Amino acid sequence: MNRTHRAGLVLWRGGLLLAIGYVVFERIRAILAIADPQLEIAVSVLLVGLFFVLLSVVIEQVRDARAAREVER
Repeated sequence: MNRTHRAGLVLWRGGLLLAIGYVVFERIRAILAIADPQLEIAVSVLLVGLFFVLLSVVIEQVRDARAAREVER
């Protein structure tokens, strides 16, 4: 995969994640509209933290699978 292809994929995925994150954030704000702003921020931070934990687990699993594949060769 050449550098421009890789850069295009990174930008595409980044833009997609940003758009999805914004929509999710706005939905959470609409759901918590009756709550105070501190609760909105707390729930948003909690969900972002959960996303990063799940992302790190997925990345770790992918790396472990690649390493296991390399060992088998």
